Amino acid sequence: MSKFWANDSSSSSNSENESDSDNSSSSESDSSVKKAGDTTNANRWVMDSDSSDDDEIRVVKSGKDRRNEAIKADETKMRNAMKVKDFNAVDDSFKKIQTVMEKQRVGGVDLPSFYIRMLCDLEDFISASLKDKAGFKKLSATNGRALNRMKLQIRKYIKGFTEQMTAFRANPVVSEDEADDDSSSSSDSDSDSDSDSDSDSDSDSDAEPKAKAKPKEAAKPKAKAKASSDSDSDSDSDSDSDESDDWGSSDSDSDSDSSDDDINTQLKGRARWVKTAVVVKEKVVKDKEGRAEKRKQDKEKRDAENAAKSKSKFLEKEATMTVALVEKNLNDIVTSRGKRGVRASDLTRQLEALCKMSIQFGPTVEIPVLMHLINSQFDQNRNIDDYMSPSVWRSCAASISRIANFLKNEPRLKLKLMDADDFLEMQMKMKEKETSKLKDKEVLIDPNTGEVEDEAQRAERLRVEAASKLSEEERFTIKAAGSMCAFMVRLEEQYTKSLQKTSPHSPEYVVRLRDEGVLLEVLSLVSHYYEKTGMNTEVAELNLLRLEHSYYKHDVIAVAVDSATKFASKFGELEALHPACLSVNAKATAVEPAKVHPAAASGKPAITADPETLSPQQIITDCASFIYAHGSEKEKVRAILCHITYHAIHDRFEEGRDLLLMSKLQDTIAISNDIPNMILFNRMMVTLGLCAFRKGKIWEAFNCLSDVASSRLRELLAQGLTKYGHDKNSEQEKAERRRQTPYHQQLNVDLIEASHLISAMLLEVPNMAKESAGGDNRKRVTSRYFRKQVEIYNRQIFTGPPENTRDHIMASTKALQAGDWRTSYEMIADLNVWQLIPGEGAKENIQKVLMENIKEQGLRTFLFTYSNNYDSLALESLVEKFDLEASQVHSIVSKLMFNRELLASWDGPTSTIVMHRVHTSKLQNLALQYSEKVAQLVESNEKLLDAQSGTYGFSDRDFSNTGGSWNNNRRGGYGGNKFNNNRRRYNNGGRGGGGRGGKGGRRNHSN
Repeated sequence: MSKFWANDSSSSSNSENESDSDNSSSSESDSSVKKAGDTTNANRWVMDSDSSDDDEIRVVKSGKDRRNEAIKADETKMRNAMKVKDFNAVDDSFKKIQTVMEKQRVGGVDLPSFYIRMLCDLEDFISASLKDKAGFKKLSATNGRALNRMKLQIRKYIKGFTEQMTAFRANPVVSEDEADDDSSSSSDSDSDSDSDSDSDSDSDSDAEPKAKAKPKEAAKPKAKAKASSDSDSDSDSDSDSDESDDWGSSDSDSDSDSSDDDINTQLKGRARWVKTAVVVKEKVVKDKEGRAEKRKQDKEKRDAENAAKSKSKFLEKEATMTVALVEKNLNDIVTSRGKRGVRASDLTRQLEALCKMSIQFGPTVEIPVLMHLINSQFDQNRNIDDYMSPSVWRSCAASISRIANFLKNEPRLKLKLMDADDFLEMQMKMKEKETSKLKDKEVLIDPNTGEVEDEAQRAERLRVEAASKLSEEERFTIKAAGSMCAFMVRLEEQYTKSLQKTSPHSPEYVVRLRDEGVLLEVLSLVSHYYEKTGMNTEVAELNLLRLEHSYYKHDVIAVAVDSATKFASKFGELEALHPACLSVNAKATAVEPAKVHPAAASGKPAITADPETLSPQQIITDCASFIYAHGSEKEKVRAILCHITYHAIHDRFEEGRDLLLMSKLQDTIAISNDIPNMILFNRMMVTLGLCAFRKGKIWEAFNCLSDVASSRLRELLAQGLTKYGHDKNSEQEKAERRRQTPYHQQLNVDLIEASHLISAMLLEVPNMAKESAGGDNRKRVTSRYFRKQVEIYNRQIFTGPPENTRDHIMASTKALQAGDWRTSYEMIADLNVWQLIPGEGAKENIQKVLMENIKEQGLRTFLFTYSNNYDSLALESLVEKFDLEASQVHSIVSKLMFNRELLASWDGPTSTIVMHRVHTSKLQNLALQYSEKVAQLVESNEKLLDAQSGTYGFSDRDFSNTGGSWNNNRRGGYGGNKFNNNRRRYNNGGRGGGGRGGKGGRRNHSN
């Protein structure tokens, strides 16, 4: 045999004999031969320079030992998986252990005690995992199913080991069979929990062995073979660690076993095989949740201590507080504003405490502190999209209200805005005080009394002396760090922003709406102060805010909201009152406990009406009139739009229309490029159109609603975001979100759409019938949007029952085209949108108006559609068919004859309509079509010229010759209408001049 294939020891006879004996014994016992601490056996072919009798030691293992090692290896994997709650891995390892144990039980071998301990631990782990409901919900679906399988498997499997498990639980003692294998695991656990081992887990085993070993280390020999040389001990020790890893130390580091291997190399002969008692140390489980809770409590305690220290640093005790100290502390707080490490919430808390201490010195001292407090509260919002919390907002509103009440109760008080020079002077004074404090170390003496005084007393004395030299006007003039008008504008913005950010279907939104009464009350107080001082610009701005928060409410709602606000301010919330004081028997009588509850002794709480209180209509009128006189152009535009909307809400259509025509906003709003004003203009036009619809003015309602309701209704009313196109960047989208109307001010889209489509139906259906009958070859389109909807509805293959508002109106249109006015009315009379119209009996009134209009338009449609099928029609038959009065039918038919829309004549004696068969020639039809196209071309040219020049060049005619508005030299206006002898005629008035104005007629049309 070649020397290369020989053993790594010398060619001595001792090593050869030892090798032969080992090979023979291994063949008999059928066991594997390994080197101690070497899993790879990498050094087998390496030649060693040292030759000794202990070059290689081989261990013979029985089948039982090998099975135990396999079980322990799977058990280690299972316990590692239990730590991370990987129930799939736990299930796989347990199945492998079951397979090995079945073979061992077939051989008649007793169960090892570590296996019983593993079953006990696994049962406890499964039970604890099932009891942790919160943890079970966090498991993945795969882990959850694996846990359920383990529950059934362990319950079934441990039935055969009940006695052994019970005995082990009664006396959980480590057996001697496990002692040798547990020594390595104890070494591992010691290395994880600050072990006492002196050897490094990654120490190089090439170093020479120590001369002396500690007693503790000498007591832990391992039942493993020693490495043949020092150079190989490192890899051998790692291999031994992997093979002898015990289940009790599954979380320990395998590198720490190398230190134990170094100890075992010091033992020779029989000492290596003697069993020793092993002390198993239990790993201390750290309470992570308790430690986290303790850290949280410590942090809260430190924050409270820091807050107390910062508060005591700036504020003196109330008993020794003086005006000079208040001013000094205020200056300290203000100068620290904006510095690094100073939070706005801390400054607000300090200013609130300082406000309470300044109350005792009167409004001249308290007002400056309140002004700085308000500024600090506004500073808490760092982002433009952030808004004040309701509590902070109410605190800020209370501070402003307190200042306004001071100014109202004391007419001599005036506010003066602090400028840059005032702030610079305040900083200079602070620096001078610091310098004088450092230099002046002598005793201070009052020159008036000769007594010793401290710095606070000296500051107060100097303040009193300086105040005595001021005039009365200067004493009552307070330098304020901010403007009350600017505060109110920001307060209103914060309120509107909070409504935009709050879900409208939540109780928080309803609670937030109660603050609107508080806002209006504070606006009234601040406006009264500026009006008293003659600052009309600020008064106009504040009146516009009052107008914008009042115009959209009906007078009945406004009165109820005002009463609820006063009731809450006087008695508190209604839910907080005792039920006895709200009962019917609550009367202001003497207390009789036997009959009346004491809570009802004072009677039922109520708010008595103040005769000096102005009505909502008077408030709106006064605010708008003041803005018309003293406001800016933008404020005047918004005030007019709010005023018109207010008239429309209260069914005063004529007043709103006249105000719109006089303002000429329909001509200028389109070129103003002011998006908020455009949104408000669209809201005004829609509200005015709904008002006209409620009053039965179908033509006016259609003109007001057509431009807004035809497309992108939600976007034009700022009640939804744009859904068309993607050309807007993030900043534009944010700006659009900021312009959204709060939910309680939004208009119902279904009601607007229903009013628009019904108005278009009543105007368009007779025209469509006339065109289909061939009576007029000129196509007159009143509403292209409505015709498109009708065309879509007619193209449907199967038309089911109507489901939404639009389907009901389209079905009503089909019935009206057939002359069946009853079916047409029934389709739209019971729509749910009519319940949204405010006012008592509003639904019945709108149904009555719709019935009258449907009857009249149904008669016109019937005559246009079926006139060619009759030679004559009796008046009585039409009266009976359409349920109209004879005079009304006679009037409608006569108008059709007069306008040559119906070619017929009356037979007076018989009250019969005689039809005339007159057919136009082809040349006449072409001439009519040509004239219509020429008229359209002229109108398009005029509109193009108006857009380019900004004037109304070809339409500057006399008012009597045009359908113009109130300006005789302008075209357009509200629909180009002309009133003459109580009959409205449309004489080539054209479309409205601009904006969302109405459309004028292009023909002689009379209703």
